[in-house]
Amino acid sequence: MSDWILTNKLLAGIQAQQAGDLRQAEAIYSEILAEFPEQADALHLLGTVAQTKGDLEWAAALIAEAIELNPCVALYHHNLGVVYESSGQWEKALSCYRQSLNLNPDATLSAFQAGKILVNLRRCEEAIPLLNSLLVNSDRAAGIPLEEVHLNLAIACRDQGEHAVALDHLEKALALDPQLEQARWFYHLYLPAVYRSEEELNSFRARFIEHLDCLIEETPLETEEQRRTALWASGLGTNHYLQYQGYNDLDLQKKYAQFVQRIVNACYSQWRYLPCQSQPGDPLRVGFASASMRACSYSRLSLGWVKYLNANWIDGQANFERKFQVFAYHLDPRTDFMTDRYRQYADVFRHIPTGLEDAARQILQDQLDILVYLEIGLSPLILQLASLRLAPIQCSTWAHPITSGLSTIDYFLSSDLMEPEDAQEHYSETLIRLPHLGTCFEKPVLPQQKRYREDFGLRRNAVVYLACQYLGKYLPQYDYLFAAIAQRVPNAQFVFLALPNAAIARQFRERLTRAFSLYGLNVEDHCLILPGLDHQDYLDLNRCADLMLDSYGWSGGITTLEAVAIGLPVITCPGKLMRGRHTYAILKRMELDSLIASDLKSYEDLAVKLGSDSEFRYHMAEEVRQRCHLLFEDRECVAALAHFFLTRKPDASSG
Repeated sequence: MSDWILTNKLLAGIQAQQAGDLRQAEAIYSEILAEFPEQADALHLLGTVAQTKGDLEWAAALIAEAIELNPCVALYHHNLGVVYESSGQWEKALSCYRQSLNLNPDATLSAFQAGKILVNLRRCEEAIPLLNSLLVNSDRAAGIPLEEVHLNLAIACRDQGEHAVALDHLEKALALDPQLEQARWFYHLYLPAVYRSEEELNSFRARFIEHLDCLIEETPLETEEQRRTALWASGLGTNHYLQYQGYNDLDLQKKYAQFVQRIVNACYSQWRYLPCQSQPGDPLRVGFASASMRACSYSRLSLGWVKYLNANWIDGQANFERKFQVFAYHLDPRTDFMTDRYRQYADVFRHIPTGLEDAARQILQDQLDILVYLEIGLSPLILQLASLRLAPIQCSTWAHPITSGLSTIDYFLSSDLMEPEDAQEHYSETLIRLPHLGTCFEKPVLPQQKRYREDFGLRRNAVVYLACQYLGKYLPQYDYLFAAIAQRVPNAQFVFLALPNAAIARQFRERLTRAFSLYGLNVEDHCLILPGLDHQDYLDLNRCADLMLDSYGWSGGITTLEAVAIGLPVITCPGKLMRGRHTYAILKRMELDSLIASDLKSYEDLAVKLGSDSEFRYHMAEEVRQRCHLLFEDRECVAALAHFFLTRKPDASSG
C-alpha cells in the first residue's frame, strides 16, 4: 500500500467517523492495521472509535500503543486523556493533557480539559493560571466555550477566597450564555466558606436573601425541558454554607428547600409511597438513606442506630429481636470499610450510585414504614430524594444540624442535651429529643502515638491550645478571643488546621494578624496553622495539646468526642442553636460543667485558668479520662429511637 493510498484510506476512515458511521471507520482502520500493524495514526483513530463506542479499556490500549510508536504527537496524548477522563481516571487524564501541552503549547483544548479536572480535584491554585491563559487571546482559544472557562474560574476563585473575582467571572459567563444554568444557580446562591470580616458576612447574607428570591422568580417550571433543567441544576449543590453564618435560618431554609421540593415534584408528581400491606407481627420496615455510608464523620454518627436497632439488652448482652427490618441505602459511588460495616449490620443493604430515579424507585419498591435521611442539606441528591414522599413517616437527623425546611420531613431526630428550651422554633419538623447525645457512637480506636510536639513545630514549653475545626466555623467577630487569651497566657500557642485549603488559611491568618495586633501581639509568636492531617497524625496532634478550644456558633462534634477519648480537656460556650451546643452536650453528659462557660468573657477566663494553672489542667484531663466512657456505645438512645419508631408505626390504611 503506497503512502498516497494509505493517506486516502485514513481520510476515508475519518470521514466515515465524522459522519457517524463507526462500523465503516472501524473496518477501514482495521484493514490498514492488518497490513501495517504499527501504523500509529490508524491505531490512534481506531482507539477514538472504541472510545465513542464506550469500550474505554480497548480505546486506552490502542491509543497507548500509538503513543509508544510515536510519542511526539500531542493529539494522541490528548485523546488518551479523553479516554481516561471518561472512565473517571482523572489523574491519568491530567497527565495526558499536560503532556499534550508540553508537545504543543497551543493545544488549548488540552488546557481547558486539564483546567476543569484540576477544579474538580480541588487543586484550584493550579487551575487558575491554566484557565486564565485561555482568556488572554480569544483567537487562540477558538472552539473553546469561554463561558465555561469563566464558570470554572469562578468555582476555582471561590475555592481560593477571591469572591469579587469569582462573581465577575460568573457575570461574564452569563453574559456569554444567559442559559448556562450552573452559572446562574451558582451566581444567585453564592456564599463564601470563610469571611474576612463581620461586615463581609452580613453583606453576603443580604445578597443571598435577595438573590434566592431572584433565582426562584427566574426559574420557570412550565415545560418538561424547563423542569428537567431545573432538576439538574438543583442537583449541583446545596446552600449549606449559609449555616456557618450563625443565624437561625429556619425561614431561609424553608424557602430554599421548598423551592427544590417544587422542582422535584414537578418532575415526579406520580412518585409517592403506597401503603404497605403488612400483617400483624411483621417487623417495622425502617430505612436509612445517605450519601455518606463510608469513612467520614456523618457515617460514624449513625452506624450504631443501624447496628443496635433490634437489640434488647439483658445483663449487658444484646439479644436481637425482629422488631425491625433495617434497610440501608448508600447512594454515593465511593465505598470502603465503613460501607462494609453498614452492609454487615443492615438486614438489607443497597448500594445505589446511579442517581435520584434509581434510588427513589428502589425505596418505593421496598415499601418502608419509616425512612430516615442521615444528612439532608449536605448532599443535593439527598435533598432531592427527601423532597419526595417515599415513606409514610420521614425523618432527618443532627448529622447536619439544621432543619431540612421540607414539608415531606415529619421529624427531626436530635439530642436532648444539645437542644435549647426553645428549640422547636428552629425546625419545620417536629423535634424529637433523644436521650443524651442522641447517637450511639463507637469509642474511637486510638493507635500508638508516632509524632510529638517537635514533629508538628510546636514549642516544647508552650501551652498548646488546639483549635482544629473547619475554618468556616470561626467567625471573624470572635477572633479577638485568641488574642485576649494570649495576652494573659504569654506562652500560649494556638494550633489550627488549614481546612478547607491553604489559600483560605492564609486569609484566616490575616484575620488573626489584625486581631493580635490590636492587643499589641505578634501572631507569629502564638499561632500555627498546620496543613490538613491524616487521622493518625490528627490524633497525635490531640495528644500533643494541653487543651482544646471549642468553636463558638458551630461547635465541634466528632472532634470533641475524639479529643475527650484521648483525655484532652475541651472548653465551650454554648450558642443559641443546636449546632453551637454539641460540645456543651458532651460535657453535660460527663457532668463536667466546670469546662462550660456561660458567656464569652467566662470562656476567655476559663481558657486562661486552664492555660495558667497546670494543676487544674491535669485534674480536668484526669476527670475527662475517667468519664469519657459515658459518651460511647450509648444503648439508651438507640432504645429510645426504637421506642419512637414503634409508637409512630403508620396505620396500614394511611396513604
